[in-house]
Amino acid sequence: MSSMALRFEASYPEGLCPGWSVIVKGETSSSANMFEINFLCNAGDQIAFHFNPRFSDSKIICNSFLSSHWGPEEVTDTFPLKAKEPFQIEIYSDPDYFHVSIDENKILQYKHRQKQLSAITKLQVVNDVRISSMEITKRSLY
Repeated sequence: MSSMALRFEASYPEGLCPGWSVIVKGETSSSANMFEINFLCNAGDQIAFHFNPRFSDSKIICNSFLSSHWGPEEVTDTFPLKAKEPFQIEIYSDPDYFHVSIDENKILQYKHRQKQLSAITKLQVVNDVRISSMEITKRSLY
């Protein structure tokens, strides 16, 4: 098990959900196995949304780590990412879901399990990925 390599972390004390859009542009390394984008809560070790593309399985795993436990995994078989290819991932939150698009194609939505959205205040990107840009913008709720 390789150690987690933190690539990016930022705190937004006023909260990242709902109505915020996070766009990560980057490229995976040649030997990429997986990387993670995590939306973390201000209290403790909680992960409101864990987005984990796994190249070895060509699957995207989404989950939440709340009250010291992982919940049931949600698995998406749509896998538009390729090793060493640039990508753009957008994660947008509305009051009910995280919506994930890769290269402007929506691939999944994930129902909020952390109901107190204002507690989601930190963003991190971990493991085999080089980030070329990170954009966090407030969007209007539709």
